[in-house]
Amino acid sequence: MHNKWRILDLILLVCLVFFLIFWGWNFAVQLFALLTAAFIILRRINYERHIWLKRVLLIGFGIGAVSFIVIEALVITQLGSKDTEERADYVIILGSGINGTEVSLTLKQRLDASLDYIRSHPETPVIVSGGQGPGESIPEALAMKNYLVDQGIAPAQVIMEDRSTSTQENLAFSKKIIMASGKEHPEIMIVTSDYHMFRSKYIAAKNGYAAEYGISAPSPGYLKPINMIREYFGTVKAFLRIP
Repeated sequence: MHNKWRILDLILLVCLVFFLIFWGWNFAVQLFALLTAAFIILRRINYERHIWLKRVLLIGFGIGAVSFIVIEALVITQLGSKDTEERADYVIILGSGINGTEVSLTLKQRLDASLDYIRSHPETPVIVSGGQGPGESIPEALAMKNYLVDQGIAPAQVIMEDRSTSTQENLAFSKKIIMASGKEHPEIMIVTSDYHMFRSKYIAAKNGYAAEYGISAPSPGYLKPINMIREYFGTVKAFLRIP
């Protein structure tokens, strides 16, 4: 039996190395590494000798399970957010990575979801928010603006916020741009992926926006499970205000 467990441990570690080589240290690989480490460590504990540890772990798993269900339910409430009838002072489109100079699939879906509203409200300024990360040749905001202009949006309507590296910074730095124009408590239309809308609206409210409307962009179905899991951790982090 012990040999079978050791073989399983070895298989998991080999898979982890394989994932690291081909996909890098992304969230999915980090989650797999965490689950692998937990499996290897927890099954080696003698729970008959450490009853207190067993109880602590059971309580921890229970709290985690309940919090996961509650937060995922909150995320689901905003999956189909389409507040297109509302008039906002600004549209804020949140970045989601680019490949070199080209927008990623997720970011393209966000930009496409914004087009109808932007075209029907040509007087409403649009802030494209996203800085430059690893593997990106230009800031996300510049790639986003280029994409919108290619779709016929007037360059003067699009404002770039090109320093942010997180949702918190997206909305905080965009707020500074808006306040510089003289409006302290703006009503905004957030455009982001469906799974990301609840957290985005929550963070916007914490940053003092007067109202947070939203247009949820569809996200790739094959990425939905991992994105929903990642959103759980992101929402917990937002609730706890962890930088």
